[in-house]
Amino acid sequence: MIQTDMDWDDFLLPYDQAVEEMALKFTLLRDEYIKRGEYSPIHYISKRLKSVNSIMEKMHTKNITFDEIAYKMADIAGIRLVTQFEEDIELLAKLIATRSDMKIIERKDYFKNPKPSGYKSVHLIVEYDVNTIRGVESIIAEIQLRTLAMDFWATIEHSLNYKYRDEMPGELKERLVIAAKTVHELDREMGTIRDEIADAQRLFTRKTEIIDAILENLNTLGKQGKREAVKRYFKNFTEFKDSDNTLQLVLMSKEIERELEEGSVEL
Repeated sequence: MIQTDMDWDDFLLPYDQAVEEMALKFTLLRDEYIKRGEYSPIHYISKRLKSVNSIMEKMHTKNITFDEIAYKMADIAGIRLVTQFEEDIELLAKLIATRSDMKIIERKDYFKNPKPSGYKSVHLIVEYDVNTIRGVESIIAEIQLRTLAMDFWATIEHSLNYKYRDEMPGELKERLVIAAKTVHELDREMGTIRDEIADAQRLFTRKTEIIDAILENLNTLGKQGKREAVKRYFKNFTEFKDSDNTLQLVLMSKEIERELEEGSVEL
């Protein structure tokens, strides 16, 4: 029987903490890849804390008592790691398995064994410890791994399921299955040019960093009173920025840095 006098805010506190901590850790992991100039298997991260209504609905449909929630409901705290390529899913799964701050206790592989609807993803059920004012609490959380294309498909399916409440027309179900197969073909095709895409993204990131540095240094030059130099550099900067000549931007950046080191001038 479901308890109706539950203090749900208090109950969900450690789950909320787990979601925030795990999302931050994976964000820092992604940022570390980028700062080291390496390709990141994590494209973006999303987080979710199951609502009280959803928890109670699942308790009712799955016949779960309050005392059983902690070990029978693994998706109260949820993290989704979205990748660009299918290969990144297994790479991330192995990476998570080596972490000391979370322990995989179950793997649901809907990537190798899709659901009848066409849904594909890998769900890792992990045990994660959070430090609260009451001591250490072990939380069961779910980490979903899927590609951008899979995530798009799953978002559409979720919306349709919400609309039809598990009574989706048969024709629509068939079209979703066909769409899921198309998504898989797209992922496979993108995987064949994975290295080229990754290289292009690294170059784009590097170019963006150089452009940001140049603009910041030009602003500093202006504050030093070197207005003519700013005009001269900015004219060339506009030309190089819109071209593929990243080398010229690098050389310009270094030249501006040298001029900055010479110090300010009198206005």
